This record gives sequence, C-alpha cells and structure tokens, in this order.
Amino acid sequence: MLASFALSLLLATLAVCDPKGHRWHHPLPTDRRSPCPGINALANHGYLPRHGLNISLAQFITGIREGYNFDAIFTADAVNSYQPFTTTGYNNTLNLNDLDHHSIPGEFDGSLSRNDLYFGDNHSFNQTIWNTVAAHFHHDTISIPVAARARLDRVTAAEAINPNFTASNVTSFGTSALYLQVMRGQYNATKTKYVQIFFREERIPFNEGYRRSNVSVGNEDIGQLALEIALASGCPDLECRAQNSSRTN
Repeated sequence: MLASFALSLLLATLAVCDPKGHRWHHPLPTDRRSPCPGINALANHGYLPRHGLNISLAQFITGIREGYNFDAIFTADAVNSYQPFTTTGYNNTLNLNDLDHHSIPGEFDGSLSRNDLYFGDNHSFNQTIWNTVAAHFHHDTISIPVAARARLDRVTAAEAINPNFTASNVTSFGTSALYLQVMRGQYNATKTKYVQIFFREERIPFNEGYRRSNVSVGNEDIGQLALEIALASGCPDLECRAQNSSRTN
C-alpha cells in the first residue's frame, strides 16, 4: 500500500510539471522577444528557439502546434503576414523582435499588456496597463462578456490619451480571442489564474494544471470566438467601432 501511495504521489507530481524538455526559463539579455506574450511563452519554454533568432516557418508551425495545438494553416497565415518585416537578412525567417513593427497584424494600439508606440515602448510588458485589464477579472474563470469589457475599456482608455491612436478592431478582437482560446486548453472555460501567469510571466501554467487543447485549433475557431467578443461589445461584426456599452457577467 505504501508503494502504491508513493507511486500515486509521484504521478500526481509529474502531472503538474513542465513537459520534459520544455522547462520555463527567463530569457537571457541577448535573447530576442516579441510584443506577444503567447509567442514569448513558447520561446521561454523552448517550443520556439529560446534565443528568438532566425526562426523559420517550419519551426513556428511545429512550436505552436506542440505548445498550443494550433494548426499549420493558422500559423502559416500569421507568420507569412509578418515576413515583409524580417530583419534576419533572409526572406523565410524572422527574429521575434521583428514583430514589434507597428504595421504588422498583432501589433496595434490599445494592447492589453503593452503601451502604444506613441509613448515609445510598444514591446515590453506594462504592469500598470495590465492591472487595468486584470481588474475586470473577479471570478475564477473569464467569460466572453468580461473579456469584451476588459478589451473595450482598455481601447477606450488608450484612445483617450494617444493623439495618434490607430484603431484595429479586427486584430484587437482577435488577440482577446487568442488568449481565451489558448488558456482554455482542455477545459470548458478560461481560468483567470492561467491568464494572469500567461501575461505577467510569459509562462505556460503547466505547473498549475494547464494542458493544451486536445483538439486542433484553426482560423475558424479564433474567428468565431473573436466575433462573439465583438457581439458582446455591441458590434455586429469585427469591423465596427464598439461603443463603451458592453455588459459583463
């Protein structure tokens, strides 16, 4: 019985550890990172090269599939849209900090965790900004209406102080859909503690019990979730400028 108990304890311990070969490490000063916490977390766990340099489409496809179980089409569409801004000297690889460019999809004003380019640093995690977003998360899980309100209030606040504010509602709805989907993993709801760790530490919360989705995620899944966030924001589609009137529950 003692041996059985010890085995059960060992299995339970292993179940909440980082996967073998993918232990989280804080990036070195020479490592490159992006303004996207999801991409950075993959590099911090070694699903993408930890140095963040000269990463190929094949490496992105493999890393994003192994880390989050997103399909190859989703990844290829995203990476190919970033390719014109590469600084690697090659037209088929990217450095992670190439994603800082303000013209690429995924880099926009009103980020949930970064400041706007107008204020100088659109790259680094901003705790003050994230606190205003996380203040909406009062429960153990984050619903679509709550995510919609957090996004809308952040965009409204950014627009009020940035004279060069550039709206990108499609991208903004999409990034909220991404964190909800990624941190939902194998579960029916997105846990608040997972999202907090994901943004603040750029770490995948394996140690807290997170497991990636068992089902491959694609453009259609993210598009549908983004549309649900738009609808919860008072928008009939992904293009409209939502009024600050969404409900939370």
